[in-house]
Amino acid sequence: MKVIVIGAGIGGLTLAQALRHNGIDVSVHDRDPRAEATGGYRLHIDDIASGILRKHLPAEPYQALLASSPSRSAQRGISFSDHKLRILGNIQFPLEEEMLLVGRVPLRVLLTYGLGDAIRWDSTYVRHETHDDGTVTAHFADGSTDHGDLLVGADGSTSRVAEALAGRPTSTPVGIGGIAGRTPLTPELRALLPEALETGSVLAVGPDGTGAFITLFDNESGSAADPKLSAGAFDEPSAVYWGVNVPVDRLPNAREIGVEAAVQTALDLLRTWAPVMRTVVAGADLSTVGTFRYHAADPESHLTPWASGTVTALGDAVHAMPPTGGRAAATAIRDAELLATHLADAAKGLTTIPLAVHEYERGLATYAAEAVRVSMVPIVWQKRLTNPLLGLVARAGLAIAAPITNALH
Repeated sequence: MKVIVIGAGIGGLTLAQALRHNGIDVSVHDRDPRAEATGGYRLHIDDIASGILRKHLPAEPYQALLASSPSRSAQRGISFSDHKLRILGNIQFPLEEEMLLVGRVPLRVLLTYGLGDAIRWDSTYVRHETHDDGTVTAHFADGSTDHGDLLVGADGSTSRVAEALAGRPTSTPVGIGGIAGRTPLTPELRALLPEALETGSVLAVGPDGTGAFITLFDNESGSAADPKLSAGAFDEPSAVYWGVNVPVDRLPNAREIGVEAAVQTALDLLRTWAPVMRTVVAGADLSTVGTFRYHAADPESHLTPWASGTVTALGDAVHAMPPTGGRAAATAIRDAELLATHLADAAKGLTTIPLAVHEYERGLATYAAEAVRVSMVPIVWQKRLTNPLLGLVARAGLAIAAPITNALH
């Protein structure tokens, strides 16, 4: 059996590792030139997803992953605040559960461990065709092809593979986007930060529909790795990661106006906020600043609206969700494990590939829709806050809603 994966993101690479672990041939195609060439910031990997990575990654890269994540003492929960960073409520994560908060670049690079030539960088998917014998041929922009028994679209919220299967896009814009970046942690900035960041992250909402997320990566807090093990972390400097979320009609495109103008836009949006928020944004490393427009699947619809066969999809290609719930990466990892498990049965002759895909798609529906719903809760509140008449009620309600959002970037 050979599986062709379109997209070397977190879900696609986890699938490749899990398939290799089960002795299944796999090739991965991605349009990026290399693993490090990716945007994004820090990802929340819950206990289920952490266990999957531990199962399929060799010990060395997994320990490096642990070493790249802060210790649990530094990520005990998340606080919800108003725009002055006055705490409205918080939730605590069970300390007995394994959880990682790791940069997208370290995670993506470590997931390539041992895959070697199975990953084809600078390989942009164009289309695919299925054959009478059930096999699939994928076509790429450079004129090359790849032939296999199953094609998996792991190509994000605007997935070409999933759109070809569904006959329509599988996600739509939610009307909210973000300006995000990373700010070096200096002693002066450290002294200004709210105490809540010492043990977790802060999700804040303002009176005009502006939201913000802020989290701290501090090398001095220690890592999640066993100090007895020698595997090293990625050399990520201590920094404050931040994001400012607004309705898209107030969101510029950083590529069009430049990152300096994007930072100034964020500062303007935060003009009535706690001064420390403006200080953090003003000190951003401009090379890390970007703008994003969030997409989401409809959690009330059929997430895989096609006949199960020898083409399927996973991750944001199926169940796109905004980062406000901290669920996207962990859910994609869970998809990869579920699909690889059923394909392993097919490789052993216990089932067929279409039946394995059917069982995967049926199982995905049991958890993915809820992840989308949870991730949309902060977006819903943020939209309500754009209405001045509803703003006061919405801000009061946020403290009630906070425990169900379980939000982390």
